[in-house]
Amino acid sequence: MKISEILAQAKNQLEKLGVSNSKLDSLILLTHALCVSKEYVIFNPDLQLDEKQQKSFLELVERRAKREPISHILGKREFYGRDFIVTKDVLDPRPDSESLIELVLKKFPLKENKKIKILEIGCGSGCLVITLLKELKMAEAIALDISEAALEVFGRNASLHEVMDRIKFLQSDLFTELKHHEILRFAQDDNITCHPERSKGSHDSSQKFDLIISNPPYIESQTIEELQPEVKIYEPRLALDGGLDGLDFYRKIALEAKSFLCHSGKVVLEIGFGQKEEIVKIFAQNGFILEELKQDLAGTVRALCFSLND
Repeated sequence: MKISEILAQAKNQLEKLGVSNSKLDSLILLTHALCVSKEYVIFNPDLQLDEKQQKSFLELVERRAKREPISHILGKREFYGRDFIVTKDVLDPRPDSESLIELVLKKFPLKENKKIKILEIGCGSGCLVITLLKELKMAEAIALDISEAALEVFGRNASLHEVMDRIKFLQSDLFTELKHHEILRFAQDDNITCHPERSKGSHDSSQKFDLIISNPPYIESQTIEELQPEVKIYEPRLALDGGLDGLDFYRKIALEAKSFLCHSGKVVLEIGFGQKEEIVKIFAQNGFILEELKQDLAGTVRALCFSLND
């Protein structure tokens, strides 16, 4: 079968099952199956595929037909110009989250000689804090996540992007383990597989951070079942469910962040559609002021920057 023919077949199959971007998805899956570039596929429509190549491609199409995300099939997702390893244990990095990165970089200009201490609450794949460590060369970070499986993915990405020497991993429910934590250290093998090794460590309670970031769960519990299958079936509910009104984690962060923030520090958060006003109120009640906001490409307010109201 020719490339053009099998691509058309895959597109039609995915389209009938309600998969958006079925043409692009088919192209991406074929390049992955053949280990070639998109350009190679596009400019060789009459190339005949052998049975093994066809079988490999159609197996990927079947997985996509079941609404498994492209990123899970490929095992990676691009974020801010870099590829990040993803699995079922972490949220997919999304373009909307780049708004948080842009807002942080505006608040912390790229100065090679300025040390910045960063804390991320709910690190998942690590796309946010690892990106910031790559952009801010003197920054150091602690990353927290309640999920050990997520931290394993995080460790692989930290190793992949060569920031292991500037980051520590803590398995923690929000700030809890910062007071008496177990550090998760990861040892790299030849396949960039990272194995957690726990070692108890003491925490300096006076430790403060210049920046606290988070993309917490912010979807209302009752609406999760209304999400696309790619999200509700294949992404961890733990990273989606923000409680009855979607704001549970913002309340918890606002309540405790002050204890871990430098006097001139910033809290930068990703938020959901229409949540700005309520989140600003929550933080105001806990001694913060809204310093700046950032919209995503669709014009939705996506990131908020707070500072202490002295």
